[in-house]
Amino acid sequence: MPDHYDRLGVSAGATPAELKAAYHAKLREFPAHSHPQEFKAIRSAYEALRKAPQPQGDFFDLPPIQVELDETLITQMEQRARSAADVTLEDLILLTF
Repeated sequence: MPDHYDRLGVSAGATPAELKAAYHAKLREFPAHSHPQEFKAIRSAYEALRKAPQPQGDFFDLPPIQVELDETLITQMEQRARSAADVTLEDLILLTF
């Protein structure tokens, strides 16, 4: 694989856009009609790098979530919860038996 990078003249950490730009630059430098062997080698190097699996970050390495809560909504929900939880002893007895 390092040979492919050397053939295109890019570093191992090159992005797909950099690979494509280097590929087209090499094709202009070695046209197919006058340099058929170099053309084939450049094309095969580009295809190998283009189809190679790209390194992905760790699936479980997630960025932290930034959340801001609306205080008025929290207050409203708290009031609803308190009103739903207000039960008298008589209500509890009726609900239980």
